[in-house]
Amino acid sequence: MSTSTAQEVKRVPTSEDLLHPGEFVFIPKREPIRTFESTPIAPPTGAFRRLWWDLFGKKYEIKQIVELLWPEIDTVIMNCPECNSPLATTRSHTIVSLEPLTIETPLTCPYCRTNTFKVAEGKIMTA
Repeated sequence: MSTSTAQEVKRVPTSEDLLHPGEFVFIPKREPIRTFESTPIAPPTGAFRRLWWDLFGKKYEIKQIVELLWPEIDTVIMNCPECNSPLATTRSHTIVSLEPLTIETPLTCPYCRTNTFKVAEGKIMTA
């Protein structure tokens, strides 16, 4: 692969600014929202068990509720260098660095499906 056919990538601040082929935006992983809910536990039956539960027993059960937020992973959204349609990295892609952008696994445009390219050191090269 020659470097003369390599296209430079350019980082933009937001996804609304993606206008030209090779532009990308980084969307960092968002931590899930964790909430806790306590629910009362019903007391046991029987005199001795009830006395033991009143003195030492656990009165509430705490449940953790996890609400996942998008994206669950670090994501790069990039415009295809051929058709200028946006595409995003998935769990199978590893973002090695952002400045300059390097993605370990080659990307394939889901729209034209004929364009597979590799992003290394801030340049797009056909794979």
